[in-house]
Amino acid sequence: MTRHSRRLSREQKKAQTRQRLLRAAEEVFAERGFFAASVEEVAERAGFSMGAVYSNFESKGDLFVALFEEHIAVQVHDYLELFEAAGTLEQQARGGADRWMRYLREHPDYYPLFLEFAAYAAREPRMREAFAARQGAFRGLFTSMVERGASDLGIEPPPGATDQLGMLVSALGNGLALEKLADPEGVPDELFGSLLAVIFQALADSSRASDAIEPAQPPAPTGGGGRS
Repeated sequence: MTRHSRRLSREQKKAQTRQRLLRAAEEVFAERGFFAASVEEVAERAGFSMGAVYSNFESKGDLFVALFEEHIAVQVHDYLELFEAAGTLEQQARGGADRWMRYLREHPDYYPLFLEFAAYAAREPRMREAFAARQGAFRGLFTSMVERGASDLGIEPPPGATDQLGMLVSALGNGLALEKLADPEGVPDELFGSLLAVIFQALADSSRASDAIEPAQPPAPTGGGGRS
């Protein structure tokens, strides 16, 4: 066996250990919540020692961030596929919104866990930066949707406007998720999509109204000169 193949084998084994720890953490977090879960439980569930956990992750927070990163990667991939398949901006918006509401219904443990970690990260600077970076990647997905929609409408938004609208879309999704957590039956699944449709219809209407306005003509020069 060559030295190179031994090195790869160790890397593969380390990767397998990491994946087993992540899957165990996923189960423990879902069952216990972020705050009640312990690193010891994760190690026991995965069948490893505490040393194996800490050789791969610095803390329980780092375990969660790694899981959240996986979640974001899957979500971004799925949303991009959905946006590519949609024809119009409204179809993209409604499709993305409906998918988010469906995800919350099918994964009821996700959002409470997300809120727990968000509260934890807000008090831990290192975790806050890691959390913000990954959440920003998700928010950027909606910014891209807005940019593409604006391009389709022939709109050139002011600098920073698409970032702000992408943030608004993300905030609406999170706000409705919180409302649905408190009152699952009181928040219709289609509400998010309807709100986004209204927002983007207003954007389209604004574009058409701007195009319909004739540019102001400069005043005609007056004849004669002034008195000396």
